[in-house]
Amino acid sequence: ACTAASSPEMRPLTLAMTAFGPFAGTESIDFRRLGENPLFLINGPTGAGKTSILDAICFALYGETTGGDRQGAEMRSHHAAPELLTEISFEFELAGKHYRIRRVPDQERPKTRGEGTTQHKAEAQRDEFGADGSARNLVPRKVGEANQRVMELTGLDADQFRQVMVLPQGRFRELLLASSQEREAIFQQLFQTHVYARLERALKDGANALSAEVERRGERSRGLLEGCGLASADALATALGGL
Repeated sequence: ACTAASSPEMRPLTLAMTAFGPFAGTESIDFRRLGENPLFLINGPTGAGKTSILDAICFALYGETTGGDRQGAEMRSHHAAPELLTEISFEFELAGKHYRIRRVPDQERPKTRGEGTTQHKAEAQRDEFGADGSARNLVPRKVGEANQRVMELTGLDADQFRQVMVLPQGRFRELLLASSQEREAIFQQLFQTHVYARLERALKDGANALSAEVERRGERSRGLLEGCGLASADALATALGGL
């Protein structure tokens, strides 16, 4: 079995996989049928394509699979027709906005004219849907730009996404065994705790400034007392009381 979790802000809507992994044609999943459930289980027999679904989500967003050891070009279905292009289309909601990302890996395809094949370069397009359902293209084709925009949107890089957002069978152990520093960075991004970290730093800086000011004034007071031949503030009070 495989598990998947959405972040506090991210919600998958639809996923379409064409000539990807074990799917020779196009397979579509409508996550909206799950309602508002933040967790879901992908279950099925070995080889049914469970991990491929998570691979497709991760690949759509970052151009990498959940394992990180296979490139998109290696995920092309061996059973797909030569003329069928391998591609992933993933729609999701993030911070109240509706996005779609379409990604095509490097692959060979038949030439449109003549015999033989030609190399189809990798593509990545990202659209944002308006309230009226119209799509506005934000990234036309550039893979690098799409990757950077996704990281800015999710606040997670590909490694962090693999650890906390999609959990293919056996991978959850990696999160548990991560160093405390790695887990802190992951959970800071996931739960947006950087606001509290900044507040903590501001309070600490303020406390340090107050301590320094108290120490400075204490030194000044001791200097004044010594100039008057008094050992302490109590000695000063006694001297004033005798006047």
